[in-house]
Amino acid sequence: MSRVSIINDRGFTLLETVISMFILFAVVAVLPLFLHSTKPPDSALSHNEQEIHIWFQEMERESKYARDYSVEQNALVITDIQDTKRLYRKAGDRLIYRTVDGGHVIVLQSIEDFRAQPVEDGVVITVIADGKQYEKKLRHSQAPEEEEIWIRREL
Repeated sequence: MSRVSIINDRGFTLLETVISMFILFAVVAVLPLFLHSTKPPDSALSHNEQEIHIWFQEMERESKYARDYSVEQNALVITDIQDTKRLYRKAGDRLIYRTVDGGHVIVLQSIEDFRAQPVEDGVVITVIADGKQYEKKLRHSQAPEEEEIWIRREL
């Protein structure tokens, strides 16, 4: 009786299975990076809105040291407790902060309008961007004169 050898060509070898699993895991690991770059941001606020809110928070902190607000040619001038003047004005579609040494810093971009309106105890800042209006009221510093030295150390 002769023996007939049956060769099983229908299956995969262990090496083929390991290589295919390695390729599958590599593709699955890289796939979220491609999906993240094509997906819009999850935040309900646009990038411009976030910048405006952050700038308003910075202005709120700066108002703690403000002695006076004035509006000159649609530019906001903030005078602090050391009589240093800070000037904010709109130039094109940007809001510019004029530094003490004569330079400038771009604070906000892609804005349609910037207005500052003096009120009794401070100033109301209005920024219009993307068709939306954002307002923030800043008040004068309420620190008594004897606390002025302590506040100067914080600067």
